[in-house]
Amino acid sequence: MSTDLTQDGYSEWCPDCGTEMLFSGTQPAGLAQFFCENCRYRRDRFVGTD
Repeated sequence: MSTDLTQDGYSEWCPDCGTEMLFSGTQPAGLAQFFCENCRYRRDRFVGTD
């Protein structure tokens, strides 16, 4: 599993099926939200500053 910063935003890979998860936006708290359509898996990742 990895998260990379790309010029278009962030990318995250599903730990279950290995496909790239959809980036659904960021929350004000600095959390990026990702969703896997195949597995219906959701992951929040901290991307803000402390």
